[in-house]
Amino acid sequence: MRGVATLRAGTVAVLCVVLLVVMLQASTTGADRLRPKGYTQTVERLQKYYDEFEAEVSREFRRWKQDGVMSPHFQRLVTASRIGVDERAKEIRELPTAREGPMCTICRGFGGSLLEFRREGASRDEVANTAAELCEMLNLQEASICQGLIELNIDTILYIVDNRPDLTSASLCAVVFQSGACVLNDPVFSGWQVDIDPNGTPVTASKTGTAQRGPNDLKIVQITDMHFDPNYRTGYNAECGAPACCRESQGIPDDPAAGAGHWGDYRACDTPWNAVEDLIDRVAQDHPDADYVYHTGDIIDHGIWETSVGYNVRSINRVITKLRDTFPETPVYNILGNHEAHPTNVYALGEIERPDFSTNWLYHLSADLWSHWLPRATQQTIRLGGYYTALVRPGLRVVALNNNDCYTFNWWILFQPDALAGQLQWLHDVLLQAERAGEKVHILAHLPISSDCFSVWQREYRRVLERFRDTISAQFHGHTHKDEFNVFYASERPEFAVGVAWNGGSGTAHTDVNPNYVVYYVNPETYEVTDFESFAYNLTSANLMPDERPDWFRMYSFQEEFGLSDLSPAGVDEMIQRLGTPGGRDELRRYWEYKVKLADASLATDCTDSCLLNHLCEIVTNQADDVRKCEELTESFFD
Repeated sequence: MRGVATLRAGTVAVLCVVLLVVMLQASTTGADRLRPKGYTQTVERLQKYYDEFEAEVSREFRRWKQDGVMSPHFQRLVTASRIGVDERAKEIRELPTAREGPMCTICRGFGGSLLEFRREGASRDEVANTAAELCEMLNLQEASICQGLIELNIDTILYIVDNRPDLTSASLCAVVFQSGACVLNDPVFSGWQVDIDPNGTPVTASKTGTAQRGPNDLKIVQITDMHFDPNYRTGYNAECGAPACCRESQGIPDDPAAGAGHWGDYRACDTPWNAVEDLIDRVAQDHPDADYVYHTGDIIDHGIWETSVGYNVRSINRVITKLRDTFPETPVYNILGNHEAHPTNVYALGEIERPDFSTNWLYHLSADLWSHWLPRATQQTIRLGGYYTALVRPGLRVVALNNNDCYTFNWWILFQPDALAGQLQWLHDVLLQAERAGEKVHILAHLPISSDCFSVWQREYRRVLERFRDTISAQFHGHTHKDEFNVFYASERPEFAVGVAWNGGSGTAHTDVNPNYVVYYVNPETYEVTDFESFAYNLTSANLMPDERPDWFRMYSFQEEFGLSDLSPAGVDEMIQRLGTPGGRDELRRYWEYKVKLADASLATDCTDSCLLNHLCEIVTNQADDVRKCEELTESFFD
C-alpha cells in the first residue's frame, strides 16, 4: 500500500543513511504489500525480538570498535541481516509486508550503533569509514557506491545528530520507513499543524462534477521525470548492479544483450539526450494547440552517489533551455524534483547555521531559468523555497509546490520537523485568497502526497485539501514513473471522495516502463479534468530501429477505456468500487497494464490477484497510517 516510505532516490544512510544506504528506486513488480489479518498483533509480538536484536547488535558493535576485531557472533548478525541483491532495486512499499519489521530492525540495530558511536566521540572519518564497511557487508550496495553516498550525506547527518541530542535511532528509522512495524512515538515530529480557516463546511458527500469532454476544453500537457543522463552511452552495460547503469564508466558488456539501447533501456538506466529531445519535440509537433505545459520535475539522473552542484546545474540548464526553445510562447510551469537537489533528496529546512548546507543555489537557478514563462511576482517565493503561485488565466491559478521538503529521505525533517509547516501554511493562505477571489486552482507537486511524504505532512495536507476541496480542481504529480492516479477521501468520513491527483508517468524508462507524456482536457469554466490521453512508445521496438524516431502512439483515453460518467472524485470513486469486486478483475488488470505503460519488461512479470489488489490499494491510500479504504476494498475484492 502507499504510505510506506520508499528508498527511491537515496540513502537510508549514515546512521540509517549510512546503512540502508540504498536500496534504490524503482521496481514495478507490485509485491504483496497487503497487511494480513492479525498484522498489528504480529508486529507487537515481534517487537520484543526487534528490541533484543537492536541491543545485541549494539553490544557486539561496541566490542568490535573497542577490540578492533569483529566477533563470530557479530559476523553472524551481519550475515543474517544482509539484503538480497534484488531488494536493492525495490522501493520499501513494494517489498513484502513481512520484510517491514526486519528492515526496520536492521536500521535500528546498525544505524543505532553508529548513532551511539558518534555520540561517544567518534570522528567524522571514523563514522564514515565504519558506515562504508557495514554498507558493503550488509550488501546494501557495491563498495564504491556506498562510499560515494556516505561521503555526500554524512556531513548533513552528523550535523543533525550533533545538534539533536534527543534524536533516537527509533525515531530516525520510523521517519524513514513509515511502516506499521516501525512506529514513530516522538511528539516532536507530530506536534505541529497548519492554521486552518474555520469557515469551511463539513464533508457530507463526495465531490461531484458534471463536466464532459468538450470541443472548447483547454489542453494541458504534462511532462515529468525525464531523468536525463549525460553519461548514457548506447551499448554500454545495462546490468551493472548500480542505481544507474548504461553509463560510459561502466564499460561495454561481453554479452551484447546486456548493452544499453539507443532510445533508452528498461533496466536501471536513465534517458539519453536524443530521447529527451525526441519527447519534447514530439509534444510540440503533435500538440501545437496545447494551452499550457506542466513540467513536474526530476531532470537529474539516478547517479546519486556522484552528483555535484555543477553537474546538476549543467543538466538542469540543458533541459530547461530545450523547453524554452521549443515552447517560447506556450507557458511552461516547472517544479523541482527530489533529484534536482545535491545531495539527492536533501532540501534544507529550519534554522541551519552552515551556509554550505543551503539549497539556495537551486532556488536562485530555478528563479532565473523559469522567469521566461512566469510573472515577476513569483520570484520571491521561488528564491525562498522553490515554490510559487501564478494566475494562469482569469479564474484559474496554478500553485506549484516544492514538496520535496516532506520526502522521508530529506534528512532535515529529522532536524526541525515543524519547519515543514511553512510551505503548507503558505499553500493554505494562497487557497484562501483564491477562494475569496472565485478562482479555481491546479496544484503541481512532484511527490505524490499518498506515498512518499512524511506522515504528519500528509495529515496536514489532507486537512488543507478538505477545507478547500471546492477550490482545488485538480492535482498533478510525478516521481513514481507510473501512469496512475490517487483519490483522496475525507479523514473523518472516508466514504466520501474529496479530491483526485493525476500522475504523468515519466519520460524515462527507469525501471521497466515505457517513456510517456500525458495530455489533459480541462473544462474552461470549472477547470476540472474531463479526460486525459497517455502517449507512449514501445522501447523494444524503438531500439530495433535506432536510426528512426520512436513510433509514439496514443496508449489510451482514460474516460473511454474505463467508461466514467466524469472524472470528479465521485465519478472516479465509482470506478474504484467497481474494480474492487471479483467482476472487476479484468478491468483492474487493464489499469495495471496502463500503469506500467504497456512495457514489455513489466508485462512479462504478470500481476497476480494480490498484486492487482495492491495496486488498487495504492489508489485509495493517502496517509501512511490510514489503511481504512484499502481494508474495505480487500473485503469486497475477495467476496
